[in-house]
This record gives sequence, C-alpha cells and structure tokens, in this order.
Amino acid sequence: MARKLLSIIVMWLTLEAIPSAALAFSKHTDAVTDASVQRLLRLMDKDKNGTVSKNEFMNYFSQRFDRLDVDYNRRPAPGELRAVLIPNWVITTKSKKAKR
Repeated sequence: MARKLLSIIVMWLTLEAIPSAALAFSKHTDAVTDASVQRLLRLMDKDKNGTVSKNEFMNYFSQRFDRLDVDYNRRPAPGELRAVLIPNWVITTKSKKAKR
C-alpha cells in the first residue's frame, strides 16, 4: 500500500512539473520568435519609418524568391529550397552541439 501511495505521489509531482516546464519553454520560444519577427520587420522596412508597407513586404519576399529560383524558371524546385534550408539546419545543429 505504501509503495502504491509513493508511486501515486511521484506521478502527481511529475505531472505538476510538466506544465511549468512547458510554460517556460513556451515563453522562451515566444521570446525568440518575437525577436526574429522584429529583425525581419527591420529588414523589410526599407524607408526606416518603423512600419512595413505592403510594397516593402512584397518587394522583400519577391527578392527572396528570386534568390531561391537559381534556374530562373519562376518555380522553386526542391533542390533550390534544400540549398537554403540545409546549411541553416547544419549551422543550428552544430551550434546546439557546441553549447552542450
């Protein structure tokens, strides 16, 4: 009986800890996302007036699209996208390993 009660207490404590850990992760993720969004908006804001117009938004992503479309056929292929994504993934993975 004591062993069963101990198991229940351990399970309860474990379940209580999960939401706080998830919340901490969520807050960290939100902060990183917010910082990334702010950086992106600054890149798009070409006239530096603190806002991004539709024209600035469309120009930014049009230029990004053109850089991805290396064969200039106006249709990004998986290989063209892979060249952009894989280096970022490798850098992210390496920096995470270095921190350990």
